[in-house]
Amino acid sequence: MANVLILEPWHQGSHRSWVEGWKARSKHSISVVDGSDTGWRRSLITAPSLFAAELERSAGNIDALIASTPIDLATVFGLLDRSTPRPPTLLYMHESQIGYPPGPKGGQAYRGIIADWASIMSADRVAVASHFHAELLRRELPTFIDRLIEGAGAKLKVRLDNIQVLPVGIEGRGSPGVAPDGCFKILWNHRWSHDKRPDEFVHAMLKLASEDFPFEIFAMGDVERSGMKAHNRLKRGLRDRLAICGSCDRAEYREILKKSDLVVSTARHDFFGVAISEAIASGARPVLPKRLAYPELVPTELHPELLYEGSLEDALRPQLAMDRSELHIHRNATQEHVANFDWLNVAPRYDLFIDEMISSFR
Repeated sequence: MANVLILEPWHQGSHRSWVEGWKARSKHSISVVDGSDTGWRRSLITAPSLFAAELERSAGNIDALIASTPIDLATVFGLLDRSTPRPPTLLYMHESQIGYPPGPKGGQAYRGIIADWASIMSADRVAVASHFHAELLRRELPTFIDRLIEGAGAKLKVRLDNIQVLPVGIEGRGSPGVAPDGCFKILWNHRWSHDKRPDEFVHAMLKLASEDFPFEIFAMGDVERSGMKAHNRLKRGLRDRLAICGSCDRAEYREILKKSDLVVSTARHDFFGVAISEAIASGARPVLPKRLAYPELVPTELHPELLYEGSLEDALRPQLAMDRSELHIHRNATQEHVANFDWLNVAPRYDLFIDEMISSFR
């Protein structure tokens, strides 16, 4: 059993679930240092000193270090006393700033992209949650860095050629929920943020409601400033179809997943898709754009039926015209596919990777 320390700049939401899910099922002893909770940009500045201090305090007692993005790992190591031993280090990239669509004000997060590059070069191993993310980094990050520092892109490419794919773990199916009845329940369980394109989701719901398709909406997720307009439009225009609108605790959330017939996305950014995977595991039929990491979340042979390339409303029309038994004909296949991401299957992969990383540095 190894002593594993996780540096987590954002110990909230899906990041907290990732830490707790692995910790609960790992054979290793896992502890975590919680960084700043004031936003990822500020955390890049404030968290390294906290992390370095913990590494110095724990010197000699750590067998493996996991650095979770967004993090400035190069600065963490630069702040260490030179006598402090550096344990074998895995950079786990939940996200990378190179892959985010431009914000409402445009532009890229250059500070974050440079921190990602420096962290990759500082770590001994690098892992991401999806093949999509691995290919995105290989395709775009070396080119970006080479424009800043000639020749640096080639060195980065060598590092990225050995990137490991370790999916984020999810909770399994659990006990079956109450069988849905009445009209179909459509689930939106994403952040209300510009990168998830909630405006497209609301447009589709308004359009299908105007065509008299019977359905109810489970509208979940935190509402950010960039998604507030779409959220308010949904509440104004479809109040009578909103079965649920707002946040809830984890137990209530899992019950809502079990009652959902369809889980949808319009996202322009998703490096893995924890929310979608959890909904599929609970029995919802996915209706997902054919992009990002989503093709990895459903069986290849079902891509034509479960992934769409046009608008969400066009993808949903034929499905809302089905009966419930026809709609859920692929439920076993989709649930079995996302069972690959169950922590019971994923945690041993993480543990083995840590074992191999530690042994390679002995």
